[in-house]
Amino acid sequence: MVSIFSFRLRIALSASVLALTLSGCVTPAPAPPSLEKTSYADTFNASLSGDQTFAATWWEQFGDETLTKLISQALKNNASLDIAQANVEVAQAISSRTRLGQSFSTISTASANFGRPAREGQDIELSATGALGASWEYDAFGRIAAQIEAAELSVTAAEEAKRDLAVIIASETATAYIDFRGSQRRLEVARQNADAQLEGLELLNTLLENGRATRLDLERAEAQYRTTLALLPRFEAGVETALIRLATLLGQPANSPTDPLISLKSSSEDIPEHSGVIITGGIESLIRRRPDIRQAETLIGQRLALGEVERARLFPTITFNADIFALLSEANDIGDATSIGFGIGPAIRWDGPDLRGVRADIDIADAQTRAAIANYEQTVLNALSEVEIAITEYAREGERRADLIQAAQSARRALELARLRFEEGLDDYLDVIDAQRTLLDAEDRLADSRIQTTSRAIAAYRALGGVWEPTSTTAQSETEAS
Repeated sequence: MVSIFSFRLRIALSASVLALTLSGCVTPAPAPPSLEKTSYADTFNASLSGDQTFAATWWEQFGDETLTKLISQALKNNASLDIAQANVEVAQAISSRTRLGQSFSTISTASANFGRPAREGQDIELSATGALGASWEYDAFGRIAAQIEAAELSVTAAEEAKRDLAVIIASETATAYIDFRGSQRRLEVARQNADAQLEGLELLNTLLENGRATRLDLERAEAQYRTTLALLPRFEAGVETALIRLATLLGQPANSPTDPLISLKSSSEDIPEHSGVIITGGIESLIRRRPDIRQAETLIGQRLALGEVERARLFPTITFNADIFALLSEANDIGDATSIGFGIGPAIRWDGPDLRGVRADIDIADAQTRAAIANYEQTVLNALSEVEIAITEYAREGERRADLIQAAQSARRALELARLRFEEGLDDYLDVIDAQRTLLDAEDRLADSRIQTTSRAIAAYRALGGVWEPTSTTAQSETEAS
């Protein structure tokens, strides 16, 4: 008979070998090139670390109290977590029920009959019977122990599934909040540019009346102004959409949200940015941290235990039974020894001698175990890929943002120069319009880059397995309550 422990040892060894083999897959993000024009690159270069302990409450590193409160409320009120908790409780109840297989079981019956036989001269009779039985299975070949092992691992798998869901909810809440603040910022940029363009349009109307501007300049400025106004509904929709997503994540109706979303809608704050370092850790800590990897590993153990259950069927099942039964009628009574019977002794049941069906079930269980092992290995590979992608995108967005900062500064100076040259009569208003369009595009790209930088930091924490401690989801509820 194959030992569960030996199988687990093999899985642990294979996981270690896999970790060593793939240790080159997760590397620190490449530092961005040195940029003398801004200090942002130096700040970003120090934002990755593999030498510190991973923080489960990673959202606190964004320095936004509203974000922290929203995630706390989402982890407390999201209905999906209630479903996951119910699944945990179902698995716990099944495990408790399975453990009863190690103790004895009882059964009792009682019946009464009041009637007369269909024969002449018979009297009405009353009779009653009762029985009490008990049985206990001797787990000689580990079938019950393996069933209990599988049931307990089902509980662990359900708990890991809940933790994985908590990771998703926390990251989705953070992303929705960043999209909300980002849409607000892009809306603000577009409105500021529209106001500036409207001032220029009014100036052109005055100049046209005085003969210092042309109708062509006026129409071009009008087209630019209207194009900028056309951006506002898109960003306003982004704000509303992000609020709807947040309401769903916080367990609130989207059409009538409550606090803190009502106060959030009337507020206007900047896009949160990550501070400190993104703690990546090593590959071994990643494998132990991510709930989906832990769940996949647990499912291997569960399949191994179920395989042991099938192998135990190759051997007989030994059960010890004890029964007491009684008959009470006019012919005898409970005080009469002849009215009471009993039986005690072992019972042996075996699926043999034809064990072909049992061996087929064993082959099925072994194939399912191999599938679970393959799923575990693929889950590890997917995790490594997600981490590499998230860290790389975060690093590259930092490089892009450094250039966009300079582009926005240059665009502002260009607009000032274009206006000055137009006022001095050196250029026509087309240069001003082009400078306005360039500034709007540069500032909008910079705002989008800030959104993407923060969103990629969130994605990195999600890939690294944030909210993985067993007490993390309940800790948030207790923090909120206090």
